[in-house]
Amino acid sequence: AQGPSMLPTFTVDGDWIAADMTCRLGRRVKVGDLVLYKIPIFASQSGVKRVVGLPGDYVSLGTPGEPGEEQMIQVPEGHCWIVGDNLPASRDSRQFGPLPLALIQGRIIGKILPWKDRQWAKDGLQKIDS
Repeated sequence: AQGPSMLPTFTVDGDWIAADMTCRLGRRVKVGDLVLYKIPIFASQSGVKRVVGLPGDYVSLGTPGEPGEEQMIQVPEGHCWIVGDNLPASRDSRQFGPLPLALIQGRIIGKILPWKDRQWAKDGLQKIDS
């Protein structure tokens, strides 16, 4: 994970993560999960974001707290809605729209490096006891 879009969950310098690749194509992914995905506008790159909507769910097109009328969209079949934890610094579904489930490469199961910050991802990231 790299960049500011997932702060404070992941650092800018690039934490090392572990992913369950059996969850590719959106299998067993649920709202709240962190996913590894192919970035639709940069097909050769991958990113990490949080799933906030699945097919049939209604999600906000905007950023909470920003001025303007809130607009909602229903996530289409075969897609999900993903956002970064650091909304102001994230390029996500608010810019490129619903993400095809086919672009999901896996579900994040933990942060493994740096060692002192290792955590399991279960209902959010939880500290691993030393």
